[in-house]
Amino acid sequence: MRVAIYARVSTGNQAAQDISIPDQISRCEQYCVQKEWEVIKNYVDAGASATDDNRIEFQAMIAEACSPANPFDVVIVHSQSRFARNTYDLLHNTRKLEKAGVQFISITQDIGKGEQADVLRTILGAMDEYQSKETSKHTSRSMLENTRQGFWNGSLPPFGYRTYIAEKRGKKDKKKLEIAPLEAEIVKMIFRHYVTGDGKSGPMGLRAIAYNLNERGETTRKGGKFLQQFIQRVLTNETYVGRYHFNKKDKNGIAKPEDEWVALETPRIIGDEIFHAANERLRRNTAFSTPPRVINGPTLLTGVAHCKQCGSPMRIATGKSGRYRYYKCGVRADAGRASCSGCSVPMQKLDDVVINTLCDGALSQERIEIVVPELVEHAQKRSESYDQRVEALKNEQRSVKNQLKELWRQISTTEISLDGTLQKYIKELQDKNEDLSRSIRRLEQQQAFPIRNLTRNDCRAFATAVRKLLIENKDPKFTRVYLAHVVTRVDVGKDSIRMCGPKAALAEQAIAFDSTKLLVPTFDLKWCPQSESNRHVQRTLDFESSASTNSATGALF
Repeated sequence: MRVAIYARVSTGNQAAQDISIPDQISRCEQYCVQKEWEVIKNYVDAGASATDDNRIEFQAMIAEACSPANPFDVVIVHSQSRFARNTYDLLHNTRKLEKAGVQFISITQDIGKGEQADVLRTILGAMDEYQSKETSKHTSRSMLENTRQGFWNGSLPPFGYRTYIAEKRGKKDKKKLEIAPLEAEIVKMIFRHYVTGDGKSGPMGLRAIAYNLNERGETTRKGGKFLQQFIQRVLTNETYVGRYHFNKKDKNGIAKPEDEWVALETPRIIGDEIFHAANERLRRNTAFSTPPRVINGPTLLTGVAHCKQCGSPMRIATGKSGRYRYYKCGVRADAGRASCSGCSVPMQKLDDVVINTLCDGALSQERIEIVVPELVEHAQKRSESYDQRVEALKNEQRSVKNQLKELWRQISTTEISLDGTLQKYIKELQDKNEDLSRSIRRLEQQQAFPIRNLTRNDCRAFATAVRKLLIENKDPKFTRVYLAHVVTRVDVGKDSIRMCGPKAALAEQAIAFDSTKLLVPTFDLKWCPQSESNRHVQRTLDFESSASTNSATGALF
């Protein structure tokens, strides 16, 4: 008889110890010697679970056994649990072998052949599956308790951290996270470059940061190149601000209810302010919320400038074979003058008016001195409103969690079956729960923002820094990104423009700059709302009849 031996261990640690697998193979070989059978090949899966059959060597063995070449007559294992710990996979694959004329034998569980053997194999398979699930439960409980006690569960720590042995309990090493200095500096650099730039240009994109790190000769922990996906994972990882949650997903990657998460406090690498600024920029730059042409395009006011006459976005038009570029009403460009009487404005002229108006008005020292006290007063009044909104969101989230918990209970007790429709509904509830969590965190962060008055010198320093970067340095990338944070809309008319943006951003950026010396965008109320009762920034424009000779003059009020 020609024999194939299959051996397996579940964990990489077991495989590294190199004890179980050689013992399994040795015992199987002794069994073959006694039977005077010939061992053709050994198949070994080191560190592979048998809860499913997605194992490289296992699949190769089954494929060869069922091939027309028919290279062996028997598959031998030390025990049936080495072959499978899932009853369905056990029966499915043993029947495939049987159809191919290949016998399956467990040397420690001789159950013979025939119908009785099939029944016994099923019973043993069910027992192995039950034991596997119980072991998994015990392991999960141990890992949850380990996290509650403040220890790290064996997995590879995030980039920027390393583990150290905090204490010993018997033969077990209890580990915690600590900052890996060299990696942590790269993490800080990634956040700094994404939010404020490298000092030579404005905020950098994910790909540009990856390119920059690779050109500097930096490598990942395994010596590989940095990719933009890696940069995005770093920017969204809350571990860097001291928050890590264990048990967020099951083994299939499905999110678990938040009340099953276990929080672990981690050493902080990044401050809350720059972390939230980075994630706000990521959110704004996602292709689902903002077109890539608006994010990456060279035009300063793309997606911001609108026709005051009809409200449609303005687009770039060219004249004299591309020598001149204009912002032009999109409706008028598509349907002609009869559709809208909106104007065309030379691109550079409108860009300069917007930047100068922003620096001389909204971001001026005088304006900041007015806005900061207003924000401080408003912050004191809104505290109660925040509490009410947070409580309402938490109540809604509790309702969603209860729905999820009840669904999982009904599924576990087989009251309902997990079909495609139910999976979709559970995913919708999980997404809603995530959205509510983000909303709650955002409100709590806004409430916790350190609102305080600034001195005249503080306001002057902030206004000078903004002017230097927006006007004197003439950095188009920084200007475009910064403008997108502080100006949400520019309505362009024949005789005037109107700019709207987040009011509290002006004060909060000034406060943030005073403490960090970084121009970090934040978001809240509008500094130029539609109500005429509120102060706004407006610049008057006088246009001549020819679009190519339009000039901008006027006063700020």
